[in-house]
Amino acid sequence: MKALAGYIVSGRFQAILVAALSGVLAFLLPPFTTLTHYLGAAVIALVTLRIGTTQGLQVLIAATLLTALFYLATGTQAATVAVTVLLLWLPCWLVSVVLRRTVSLAHAMLTAAALGIAALMLVYGLAGDPAPWWQERLQSFEAELDAAGLFPQGIKSGELLADLSRLLTGVVLASLLLSTLCSVLLGRWWQALLVNPGGLRTEFIGLRLGQGVGLLTLTLMLVAQFSQGAASDMAAQSAMLLLVPYLFVGLAVVHGMVAQTGRGNGWLIAVYVMLAILPQAALLLAGGGLLDTWIDFRRRLGGAGSKPGK
Repeated sequence: MKALAGYIVSGRFQAILVAALSGVLAFLLPPFTTLTHYLGAAVIALVTLRIGTTQGLQVLIAATLLTALFYLATGTQAATVAVTVLLLWLPCWLVSVVLRRTVSLAHAMLTAAALGIAALMLVYGLAGDPAPWWQERLQSFEAELDAAGLFPQGIKSGELLADLSRLLTGVVLASLLLSTLCSVLLGRWWQALLVNPGGLRTEFIGLRLGQGVGLLTLTLMLVAQFSQGAASDMAAQSAMLLLVPYLFVGLAVVHGMVAQTGRGNGWLIAVYVMLAILPQAALLLAGGGLLDTWIDFRRRLGGAGSKPGK
């Protein structure tokens, strides 16, 4: 990985090549589409963090154009591809710019969450309530499963689909937000490998978001619970987006506690395996990260990561 990071920052052409190749491989290797898009976004993050904001933007634009040209040559709509790439690569560049200027993972993650909430408001502002659109597509998907004999019998799906459609915009944006932050962290890790080995570990273990953000998240959760209609839906989806950074805070707590208690990496492996196979584990970990706002588990164990806002 260090060799790859070194190659990426050795020149603008090399960085553009790796990022564009990642976009191309997303077409050639469908099972690995998500991973290759992460890689391309991480290249942009690394160039932005290590070399400069303008250079990162130049790599983003050039790699996007090259990727779009490849898709156009293969008969795929280049505009669709460009939009798909920009949904991850552009936010990744913006968050990396904030991280470069503030040298704060907390500020970077909150910026990403703010971008997600802004996108949510933009969707509602331009298209109105997206729930009917989602419900129509969910019903179509259900009909296809039913026709194939794959839909469980005896399940009343109408109310379930209606509830799910009200939150799907937030779910999609939360997924994009998670992808953005993973790519930024990968780029940050590459940067640390080149100039400060082990630096990301120390920085990550100290991650905290501050009480103001915690109170805002709790307020949104309460509004979602005790209100109705569009206000409830918007609050629930906004809280969902704010919980994504708290997932990383929860992971930081786990890493910090493992480091302070001297337990082996097996504990960390178990946590990541649980996250991969149990979606509920992510919610539990995000809840723990939110709770850490007031309890500060790492300080109570007498180690690093106790400074507010870090």
